[in-house]
Amino acid sequence: MLRRALVPGFAAALLSLGAAPPSLRIAKWPPWLSIEFPVNPMDSASRGVAFYVRTMLRDGVSTLEDMSGTADGIVGGVHRSMPLEFATTNRPGVYSVRRSWPTDGTWVLRVSVKTTTALVALDRNGNVGSVRIPMEHMPGGTLPRAISQREVDSTLTELSKR
Repeated sequence: MLRRALVPGFAAALLSLGAAPPSLRIAKWPPWLSIEFPVNPMDSASRGVAFYVRTMLRDGVSTLEDMSGTADGIVGGVHRSMPLEFATTNRPGVYSVRRSWPTDGTWVLRVSVKTTTALVALDRNGNVGSVRIPMEHMPGGTLPRAISQREVDSTLTELSKR
């Protein structure tokens, strides 16, 4: 138990002196998010919510202005794109997304908090099928990278084949 108490203090001292390994010297970590699905059907506040987005920032709590997103889909062979609508919840840093995209077609969602973006693929029923945050390996560690339109299009093409 004493060892546990000493190790974090020792690591903090190394970090402050710059003696930590390069992988631990990242001054700030990027914003992070996770997609919460399925929503709790017993919670009346969750009625009509497609999923929740939980955000984490190094300094402070995210705001609604930090959130952005689009729904990209193929409906009847035509590409469509529309903005996602985020709403605050009673939990700091957690936002709800209600379905604003059509029920027909194949859809992929881009959900962002500041510079971190998740690619959310929907299944045939319109539910969250998978979530991926593309990462880039850098000398100081692994960081989220931007999602290209090409990645969105290729994901849509792959999903529409299923």
